[in-house]
Amino acid sequence: MATYAVQWPPGSLLPLRKGLDELAEAVRYRPRERSDTEQIWLTRFLVIRTCGHLEQVAYEAARGYVSAKSGGLVRTFAESWLVRTKNPTPDNLLELVGRFKAELRDNLHTLFEEEDQRLRREISFLVDRRNKIAHGMSEGLGTTKALSLKTDAQLVGDWIVTNLNPG
Repeated sequence: MATYAVQWPPGSLLPLRKGLDELAEAVRYRPRERSDTEQIWLTRFLVIRTCGHLEQVAYEAARGYVSAKSGGLVRTFAESWLVRTKNPTPDNLLELVGRFKAELRDNLHTLFEEEDQRLRREISFLVDRRNKIAHGMSEGLGTTKALSLKTDAQLVGDWIVTNLNPG
């Protein structure tokens, strides 16, 4: 099998992570002059960006792996299927990594199941809240919870990047 040189993690992920971290810092360290309404909207934005970040990490890691391990028509075909990204629910993420290797699916499943399924619940909650925010529904989410969801999403995203490393 041909292997092609690739930067890992994909370079597109670095500015995404930096932007998410900067947004989280803005949410975490609220200046006195920021109103409650502004804090609520900034927190909502953090939830939207966190979920989008996890979605992009999964997509870019999968695309990067395909790009590194294939070429020509095979790469074109595989990448054409990867553009069909889905909400980063635990089941969708398990399906994505499982398409590469069943063992990856099993390992991610184990991560989701640890601590009485804590990560499975939190990532499901994140996606649910992102969707509710996007559809103008009340989401009842505070700053502390939004920051916690960011940490959990990055943990799952880091797992994906580490385990799809083509090197």
